[in-house]
Amino acid sequence: MKHEITVPEVSEGVTAGTVISVSVAVGDQVEEDQTLLELETDKAVVAIPAPVPGRVTEIKVTDGDEVAIGAVIMSIEATGEDPSEAETEKQPPIGAIEPEAEIPPDPEPETKEPLPPPVYQQSKEQVLDLTPVRRDDQVAPAAPSVRRLARELGVDIYQVQGSGPGGRICEDDVRAFVRNTMQQLASGGVSPLATGGANGLHAQRPLPDFSKWGEISTEPLSKIRELTADSMAYAWSTIPMVTQYDKAGVEDLEEFRKEYNYRSTSDAKLTMTAILVKVCAAALKTFPQFNSSLDLVRKELIFKHYQHIGVAVDTPNGLLVPVIKDAGDKGVEELAVELNDLAERTRQRKLTPAEMEGGGFIISNLGGIGGDAFTPIVYAPQVAILGVSKAEMQPVWNGREFEPRLMLPLSLSYDHRVIDGAAGARFLRWICQALEQPLHLAMKG
Repeated sequence: MKHEITVPEVSEGVTAGTVISVSVAVGDQVEEDQTLLELETDKAVVAIPAPVPGRVTEIKVTDGDEVAIGAVIMSIEATGEDPSEAETEKQPPIGAIEPEAEIPPDPEPETKEPLPPPVYQQSKEQVLDLTPVRRDDQVAPAAPSVRRLARELGVDIYQVQGSGPGGRICEDDVRAFVRNTMQQLASGGVSPLATGGANGLHAQRPLPDFSKWGEISTEPLSKIRELTADSMAYAWSTIPMVTQYDKAGVEDLEEFRKEYNYRSTSDAKLTMTAILVKVCAAALKTFPQFNSSLDLVRKELIFKHYQHIGVAVDTPNGLLVPVIKDAGDKGVEELAVELNDLAERTRQRKLTPAEMEGGGFIISNLGGIGGDAFTPIVYAPQVAILGVSKAEMQPVWNGREFEPRLMLPLSLSYDHRVIDGAAGARFLRWICQALEQPLHLAMKG
């Protein structure tokens, strides 16, 4: 029996994905649950398994293809079926109408010359509009009908981000751009049409030809890098951010951490990040406004009564943020085990979309690399993020003399629409005191 393999609904809000690896070929025998291909979505990389054992009879996608949820990507002929039954299924019943042969899709518009429009339907000006619109040396990656729709709606086609292969723009992309623009106007935001740019990758002027000055090379943006660019540009342009700096003396805590790891028989070692997850979860209980989201449309502040903390993980493919759920209800040892597991699976691209959703606060620890301080960008719709830099021995005045102390630099960025400067300073000082005197955490956490 023939089984058609479709793209499953992998997560709420995900409508499409990019094929990054096809693991089988036509004619291959596959087992049930064997990975057929890997699909990269807005959330994570998802492996699509075979629902039944059988032989691959057709593959409709290749690496790099953009596919929608529900689209047919493969066909498998199941093994162990009754041949006579399968043959019967192929024979239509007497009197039945033979189905029409499948008509192959038309090639991409740019691969053939467009048909000239009838004279009685098109004016001379409309005929000329079918010519590709150029901006310097760029040509809009869209069909003539899509460019015409953009002109009718007053949209600059070069501001629209295409959702098709290679960034190709379709009519739905143009309509989505108009819809998002109107929503921004309704909520008091700035219209991209008014500023000559749009959020994320849209807001860029044409680049010069860099090859005029020397040798260059290019590589396509990964889906992760594309989404990071878009979300960070959106956050930077819509959130008025303030960054607060402070330092915590962690020599006692660091001595305890090293001794614990020396005596521990577990493979999951205690890290400063795991300790910070616990401290931040307690801080969010004490300062609930840092665990909220601002809804300008409804004019309300949404408070979350759970502590889901994301931890930024550096991978060869870009920055990913797995989320530790209910961090406030877990001990430091449990958090260390979970964090190490999540970080390892993040680097191996084995996270599920659900493991990257629901975060209310993020920790970005660059201490293992170096640096004195940095200004992390708040990830909307969250309102705060904590940056951690490299701890260093510094002379600190204790009131009588300078003494050497191991100081950990912390940087707290927050949405100034929700959090005032004084509240930001208190929140960060609370974290520093909890790191310096863990009993403070037990007393007020």
